[in-house]
Amino acid sequence: MDDMIPDKCCIRTGLKVCRNAPSYILSILDSSGGEYMIGLVCREHITLVERLVELKQKHGEIPEGSVRFTELKCVATACNYTFNQA
Repeated sequence: MDDMIPDKCCIRTGLKVCRNAPSYILSILDSSGGEYMIGLVCREHITLVERLVELKQKHGEIPEGSVRFTELKCVATACNYTFNQA
């Protein structure tokens, strides 16, 4: 089964990909109460991502609103359910 969320931070610099595990869900809260997830980010890139979001909002590339970082929490289960693959 595929992973439900990416296992790496969403930041890329040129062709270089950040290999850190994501620590936060990055979302935008708009004035109507909507919330839009736009990525996953590691602890090291929070400040950079905040600046990037501000720039993209100014240029109309992503919705206006406040930035929310929600910490990811690990959840483990003893589930051993397997999916039938056709």
